[in-house]
Amino acid sequence: MKKRENDNAMAVDAPFGLNIGLSEEEKSDLEEMIGQFQEERSRTSRPADLETMQQQIDTINQRLASLSNLFLNLDRRIKPLYETIRLTYQKSEVLNQRINTLIDSIRMGEPL
Repeated sequence: MKKRENDNAMAVDAPFGLNIGLSEEEKSDLEEMIGQFQEERSRTSRPADLETMQQQIDTINQRLASLSNLFLNLDRRIKPLYETIRLTYQKSEVLNQRINTLIDSIRMGEPL
């Protein structure tokens, strides 16, 4: 990369004299567009003042606290639901075992 002397934009030199089929006018237009883009990008990427950054950090902390509370509330509500589903599954397994025992007894002709 080679820096231009009249501004801070970076110009890219094509290594090995690579010709990509652009005329000199197109190349200069492309370099001008790249320069404008980089100039605009450098204007928008200036460091924010400390007060603005602190406000952003405070906002992020408030949102994080809110989401943490939301997560804890959901967790508190989901635990009983999970326990109910687990117990229902165990009950269905026990009932299936009893039904299988009855079916096997009937097939073998054993009295109930």
